[in-house]
Parts: sequence; C-alpha cells; structure tokens
Amino acid sequence: MISYLVFCSLLIPVNLWAAITPHMHSDLSMRILHGISTVLLIPLLTTLWGDRQQLVKLPAVVLAVFAVVLVVVNSWITAMGMGVEFGWLDHVLLAVSELSVVAFFLLEPQPTAEDRTS
Repeated sequence: MISYLVFCSLLIPVNLWAAITPHMHSDLSMRILHGISTVLLIPLLTTLWGDRQQLVKLPAVVLAVFAVVLVVVNSWITAMGMGVEFGWLDHVLLAVSELSVVAFFLLEPQPTAEDRTS
C-alpha cells in the first residue's frame, strides 16, 4: 500500500507539469500517463464499493462519481490519443484525483481488533 501511495503522490506533480506545459509531450507519453493515472483510480473505486457501509455516504458518492468520470474520460483519451480540447484541465483533475486517493487511504479508518474478529 505504501508503494501505491508513493506512486500516486509522485504523479501529482507530473500531471500538474503536463497541465502547465501542454503539447510538450509526445502522444505515446501522454497515453502512458493517462493510462497509468486511470489504473491508479481502480483501487480507490473498489475500496469505496467494498467499504460503502462504513463510509459517510455523501463524500463517498461524490468521490466515487468523480473517480468514475475520470476513469471513463481518461480511458477514452488513452485510446484516442492527443487532440483533446481542455486537456490541461484533465491533467489538473487527475492531480486532484491522485491527491484524493492519497488523502482517502491515509485518512481511512483502520479496522479495530473487534472488527477483525467479528
């Protein structure tokens, strides 16, 4: 889990840099960045689904909808390539999503000994 969170935190400045310097990266590097950023959202979505009974509903639903929209949009960008209007905004949203992944997993309540035995 630690390596996953470190990798997510390293992608925050990478996506911010991609937002600041649009069209300075190749089509292949852009597809790789969008693909990796999309794959990194899957553990968040599975955890949100698995822990849906213990989580506060409204923030969990907002985070899940945000993550699903980013997965769909970035899967399309990964498949179709460059030329997306407002692509810089997508990189900003990817940085926000990676920050939310790190925050979610660091702030997630850990199960107690009683929870593990029942």
